[in-house]
Amino acid sequence: MATIFIDKSNFFYNLDKISSINPNILAVIKDNAYGHGIITISKLLKEYGIKKVCVRNNEEAEIVKGFFEEILIFNPKTSRNALNVSYAINSLNQLKKNRHPYIHLKIDTGFRRNGILEEELDEALDFCLKRNFEIRGVFSHFCCADEIGGDTFIQYDKFLKVKEKVLNFCEENSLNRPYFHIANSSALSKLPDTLDYVRIGIAMYGGIEGFKGVMSLVGDVVSIRELKEKEGCGYNKAFMSKKNMKITTIDVGYADGIPYFKNGCKLKETNALGKISMDYMIVEGEFDKKVIVFDDIKEFVKNFDTITYDILVKMSPRIKRIIK
Repeated sequence: MATIFIDKSNFFYNLDKISSINPNILAVIKDNAYGHGIITISKLLKEYGIKKVCVRNNEEAEIVKGFFEEILIFNPKTSRNALNVSYAINSLNQLKKNRHPYIHLKIDTGFRRNGILEEELDEALDFCLKRNFEIRGVFSHFCCADEIGGDTFIQYDKFLKVKEKVLNFCEENSLNRPYFHIANSSALSKLPDTLDYVRIGIAMYGGIEGFKGVMSLVGDVVSIRELKEKEGCGYNKAFMSKKNMKITTIDVGYADGIPYFKNGCKLKETNALGKISMDYMIVEGEFDKKVIVFDDIKEFVKNFDTITYDILVKMSPRIKRIIK
């Protein structure tokens, strides 16, 4: 059976590198920890000393609520929840329906996806005061932090003005100071000040340059064949051999989260041949027991017209995750 290995030393290396910029890490473990396994990664984060995380929904929060002192839900329900759970407020309408007292206000500084609009901020703050909501945090999200350009700094400047307004409001009304977070993985080294917390996802998992890959996908050998010259293999015989050669079938396919390919694919130590199957792929060479599909997602993604996130989050949750 195929296995996903999680490299603890690489994961901690990435966390060390992030901590050297800002030790206050709000770790993003949404969508099954970007495919790495939400329980597996939560155990490692707790061992490292991370106390705050972000998840996608209430169901994920329920899974990890015993690991951390605060869990921020990006897309929460409206009902009340545990003391260590905070709800991200993505619109004024959501705020008015919300019944959970612990919140983070998300501010739309230019992404135009979701968040409280700048012109709605005064109304939102007044509503929080009226309903006695505890504003634990205020945050925004960059739309172009992975590019060279001015958009990131335009958003950053807008957020600093929001920060000032929120702090003045809290002081005037004797409210606790919330913490502010806007720095994501791509913005870590770009901002003059990363503020109170950095909200990090893909960098932790080694999915961008400068960070070490954390996930390895290893397939088990199912069968070994000898392919004759001018003989094809796989669906539609998309691969035709130019010589006598050994081929090996392993138990990993597109049902496990590998993007579909029809003209081969470069793996860690060999090449996949022809078309991938739902549950298998045929690779070049003879292997004893196992074949490494990838151990650095940044290299594997070069086979496809996509991004590292897209492959990682689609790794099937049924594949066993093992910390090494």
